[in-house]
Amino acid sequence: MYFRLTYTASCDRARIGESVLCGKRHLTIGQNPSCDVLIPEVNTHELIISASIVPSSSGESWNIVRRNDVQDIRVNGKPLAIACPLSNGDDITITDDNKITKLHFSIHHDGNYDPAYGIIHNHRRDRSIILTAVAVAFLALGAAAIGLVASLGDNDLRHLDLEPYNASVYHITTDSVFLTVDTVINGEASQAVLAAIELDKAAEGTCFLTDNGLFITARHCIEPWLNDEKWDGVTINESMAPEVALAAQAETANRLSGTTRYHLYSHCIITNGIERYEHKSSDFIMNKSRDQVVCLGTNDAPIYWRTIFPIANRRDMELGDVACIKSDGLTGDITLASLEDLALFDKQTDKDIAVIGFPLNDNNVNNVISKSYGNSQHLELDADSGAPIGCIQMLASINPGNSGGPVLALIGGKVKAIGIVSKADGRATQGAFWAVPITEITNPDSQGNVQDDAPTYRR
Repeated sequence: MYFRLTYTASCDRARIGESVLCGKRHLTIGQNPSCDVLIPEVNTHELIISASIVPSSSGESWNIVRRNDVQDIRVNGKPLAIACPLSNGDDITITDDNKITKLHFSIHHDGNYDPAYGIIHNHRRDRSIILTAVAVAFLALGAAAIGLVASLGDNDLRHLDLEPYNASVYHITTDSVFLTVDTVINGEASQAVLAAIELDKAAEGTCFLTDNGLFITARHCIEPWLNDEKWDGVTINESMAPEVALAAQAETANRLSGTTRYHLYSHCIITNGIERYEHKSSDFIMNKSRDQVVCLGTNDAPIYWRTIFPIANRRDMELGDVACIKSDGLTGDITLASLEDLALFDKQTDKDIAVIGFPLNDNNVNNVISKSYGNSQHLELDADSGAPIGCIQMLASINPGNSGGPVLALIGGKVKAIGIVSKADGRATQGAFWAVPITEITNPDSQGNVQDDAPTYRR
């Protein structure tokens, strides 16, 4: 079972009649090149994502979800406020600056669509197609491996002894989440705990200690409610992680009441051997000015949810995936790169990196420190400030648990941290991931900004 989206009207007449197939994964519609279904660009705003088509947990039904407040989006002529289910034969119309795109939604039961190979499994010949594709993939991997081996001789970072840095890399765990409300007790402002949950599965990640005494990690390691890929975004249900449900309830109560009385914090544990340090997530310094509050749910029951992962057209949101806290008199061996260091690194021919962390293994255990090598893509730097415009795409073997770990590079003969592991890049090749530039910590313009306000978007 799968669905087909067919262009029935478009400013780009060459697309009329073209189709896009999809099955049990999210499909995005918009102007951004990363979208599965492209619509005409306009000059009145930057490239945006228009809508997503989201499968149910069974994969046998789909909802269309609005992703911005800019465009006129209709289903069978009716305005789409937030989300609605799609049925076979529905027509989707997107109008932006008088540019109209019409898409026809149809459901098919003649097989299952395989996005990895772009085929529908309903004929015996599928087996030969798959075998051919696998053979081609192995040849490509072999060529890549030969190129990688040939380049090792020129890689200085790989020949350095990085073991001394292991002592500055820590394991971080978030095991419980608390919902509080501002109140007054005996005439003094205070907070009362409304709910407390122990996570069914603790959030595991990596943290590192710098030579100036900062513990640094990825923000989603200590605030795991910022991301939930399993939630359909339509209703608060059993597929929604409990901590995400608490976060949505708190954000919704704040938005509907026009206050900020409700807060979330987690209990975090930083360990390295016999060392153990316990903190609240609210103790960490974070830059919340990059947050986005998304309006989900339905017209009658809106749900507000705060995130740092791109939902619509903002390119800088993931830069907020970093948190730091001053240690109690401790110092590590990891030096942070400056803006000037990043500029020098970007000019180097050798852009090799090393990632140190605690990746989860096949048994979901990550108590063993691991090191992997890779390389960095070209950095896109702002012409005026010299700061990275967005996260840095890199290639290295990482797994869940590596989040928050340092990305080390050799700059001017010295090893420095140029980034913090954020998350894997699901749209790129295996091993690709995004790193938050370390200048989000070293740049005074961003350090210490704990602004709690955030723009609201419909999705």
